[in-house]
Amino acid sequence: MLELKNVKRIYQSKSGAVTALNGVSITFPQTGMVFITGKSGCGKTTLLNVIGGLDGIDDGEISLLGKPFKDFSTEEYDSYRNTFIGFVFQEYNLLNEYTVEKNIRIAMELQGQNCDENEFNELLSTVEITELKNRKPNELSGGQRQRVAIARALVKKPRIIIADEPTGALDSNTGIQVLDILKKLSKNKLIIVVSHDQEFAEKYADRIIRLVDGNITEDITFNENEIETNLKEKDDSLIIKDGATLSQTEKDIVADAIKNRKKLEIIEKLSYREKQPTGPVENFETKEPLNLKKSQMKFGSALSLGLKSLGVKPLRLIFTIFLSAIAFAVFGLFDTIANFSTANVINNQLKKSEAPTVMTSAKYVVNNALGDEYTIRLSDEKVKELEKSTGSSAKGIYHYSSNVSGSGTAQTIIEISTLFSNKGKNYYTNKIDGLIEFSKNEISSDGKISPFNYQIVEGKYPALDKHTGENPVAISTYLAESILYYLNGDTLQEQPVNNIHDLIDKEITVYNVKYKIVGLIDCGEIPEKYAPLINVTPSNSKYITLANDFSAFINSTASKCLFVPEGYREHLKSVNPDNKTVYYAGDSKWIVNNYESSLQANKYVYSVDDFSEDNILLFSGNYNSPLSLKDDEVIVHIKNFNEVFSAERKNLNGSERIILEGKLSNMQSKSTILSEKRNLLKECLSILNLEDGNGIKNIKVTKTENITDNKIVKDLKVVGVYLANDNVYSYRLMMNDNLMNDFNIYSEQGDFARLLFATSGNIFSSKKIAEYMCKTSGLSLNWYGNSVISTISQNEQTIRQSADLFLYASIVLALFSVFMFFNYVSTSVVNKRPTIGILRCLGSNGKNILTIFTIESIIMAIVNGLLATAFTAIGCIFVNMYINNVMNIGVAFAIFGIRQFIIICTVSLVTAIISSAFPIIKISKEKPVDLIRKP
Repeated sequence: MLELKNVKRIYQSKSGAVTALNGVSITFPQTGMVFITGKSGCGKTTLLNVIGGLDGIDDGEISLLGKPFKDFSTEEYDSYRNTFIGFVFQEYNLLNEYTVEKNIRIAMELQGQNCDENEFNELLSTVEITELKNRKPNELSGGQRQRVAIARALVKKPRIIIADEPTGALDSNTGIQVLDILKKLSKNKLIIVVSHDQEFAEKYADRIIRLVDGNITEDITFNENEIETNLKEKDDSLIIKDGATLSQTEKDIVADAIKNRKKLEIIEKLSYREKQPTGPVENFETKEPLNLKKSQMKFGSALSLGLKSLGVKPLRLIFTIFLSAIAFAVFGLFDTIANFSTANVINNQLKKSEAPTVMTSAKYVVNNALGDEYTIRLSDEKVKELEKSTGSSAKGIYHYSSNVSGSGTAQTIIEISTLFSNKGKNYYTNKIDGLIEFSKNEISSDGKISPFNYQIVEGKYPALDKHTGENPVAISTYLAESILYYLNGDTLQEQPVNNIHDLIDKEITVYNVKYKIVGLIDCGEIPEKYAPLINVTPSNSKYITLANDFSAFINSTASKCLFVPEGYREHLKSVNPDNKTVYYAGDSKWIVNNYESSLQANKYVYSVDDFSEDNILLFSGNYNSPLSLKDDEVIVHIKNFNEVFSAERKNLNGSERIILEGKLSNMQSKSTILSEKRNLLKECLSILNLEDGNGIKNIKVTKTENITDNKIVKDLKVVGVYLANDNVYSYRLMMNDNLMNDFNIYSEQGDFARLLFATSGNIFSSKKIAEYMCKTSGLSLNWYGNSVISTISQNEQTIRQSADLFLYASIVLALFSVFMFFNYVSTSVVNKRPTIGILRCLGSNGKNILTIFTIESIIMAIVNGLLATAFTAIGCIFVNMYINNVMNIGVAFAIFGIRQFIIICTVSLVTAIISSAFPIIKISKEKPVDLIRKP
């Protein structure tokens, strides 16, 4: 089964080369008990090591069932030891981390076998360690440890048992008992024993091989010979059959042997041992296949060893984890700053906000050289699109008149005075942000939950009644308290108002429109921390930060809005057809023919789609409904007439100019009757020789922001004049959508000056809203009334300049942490060399070893990651406190989030795995015999 041919093993020592085996050739039988004897240093243990696959050879060949060892891979060597070999070491080589029982069972576990409990207990009883199974090896005597080692070798039922001085640490009775067990097993197994005890060898060996200086000097085999009589005389002994009835002659022979001091040997069997030179041994290489079992260490065992390894040097472990956690924490903290983004800061602010909603205004950002950015109003379609993309419910906020600017400036409640007291002005308001529509189903009066969680607490939600001419509204309890505060005991509509409930059925005036209060709405609780603002003056510096926080809070809610019936906006449009959509065009001016004066059309334009023939006078006289303009045609407001035709006016004589200017003055200040304006305009055109049919005016329009190299220039034609009354922003152009697109004017606008989002959307809603607030082109959002974005933009450059430094510092710290981990794990692996060697001797493969130490490293990584995460979060708190209190910047720039958690844990885990992998892979390549030797 096992054969050695001309095997040589040479060691290199300080004094030179030492030949441990010098051309040894042995063919071992399948069964039997073979003793290897000789003096110390003759090569006995080396022979066992090369046979057991613990050590390699320098020359020759070893084969098992016909397969040479040289063809074995490292994994097959491990499987060979796991399948065929049971070791009984002179130094015991027990795992100190395990109990006696576990030390024995691990051998079977690696084979993937389940041990029969009766057999297991019988084995423990045989080697007399039943009472010791729950002890650790360091609690045992030398003899007890040897018994455990023998039991471990026997339990796996190997084909070959290799025992190095198995009785060396045992008393004679136990030694005999062990050898009796091995002898019994040798009937079905090959038992190879190294021993100095020649007497035991002579008694138990089936074969004795004697070594001297690495050479075989004697190889004898013992044969059992049948005894036909009761006695058998030998030169120095007398063999007596146990239990035999001796004759007188036989008794005399025994007496004579005693007289001559011969050794008496009583045997049970009718045979005696006779030695002779070993002859040829039958080769079994073709009689059975070589089936090797891969190591099958259970995860629980690997986990147990990994955990126990951590406890070997606890102080060093704690020190390593603590320092690594500090390094990783600083790395994570620097990463929060190095990866600073406005979107993350806003997202964090949104999540921290105590308001149940967030109010935004919209803007259009043009990513061009001019950097155009201007406020716009949102359409219904855009509101629905934003709801879908953010996952958050939204409501548009609008004003009564389109003449209010695109941003929807807050309007004052006319009936209340703000002069009586300064106290409370940081808390209460006399402003209205706009009108907001809800259906009755969306405002609960019976505790039902809606996306905005608003509830009627007094009166009712307003209903639309087109016949009364009234404008019914509901207001928030906060706005009701503000009105009550500013009234300061005065009456409203000559009626006393003692509490907010008295406001029901009272009227307030906003932007010259009277609204009747029919209900009070709870828009959410105002945090108690803002209560001190009620009794302080605006100049009290102690409360400035709190006042700013409250302003941001209240402006994020609908508390300052008037709640109007569903469909109220469309009703307004039906009763006020001149309420047209305004398109905001940024702060750029439209210069005519390079004149210093402009068309005064800056900021606002109209779309031709919204106007009828009554409002427009075309020079051509041709009006096709709907009105259609070419991409180079515009219509100007009547108040732009002077600017457009300034060159023609200069060509007039004095009297014509006086007449023209008089008519222009009358026309612009005349009543709103369009027919009168039209007649006056025609007279002006006649004076300028620009009557209908002849009056197409070519002008050159330049949109600029005083950037001479990046002007937008386009030749346009003025083809008509817009006549309708437009009191607030009267200098507007009218053009089609294509032309507006040419000048980067956002043409998809609607009625909503602001947008209210419910923060009860999905978990990504605030992130999506924050992303819209940070868009650098197209439709973008502003957080209305909140200074966070402007604060970020003011300080972002400083943060960005520091980001690279923080990044490099974090990398250095990460490398330091890697070094700490690597050093600890490498040292741990070195300290565990004997344990690794023992497991390898038992048949464990490199993957098992790697698993054990990887588990150890992963546990360290988890503890380190969690600790570093906590330190990072605490560090972010202190950094933000410093920025807030020392630098007076009320924004959290160091934001600990899922990114930092993932980075810290991932880097920690990868570091741990790499730290364990390299030394383990290196040490796994070493020979088991080198590992089990003390480092």
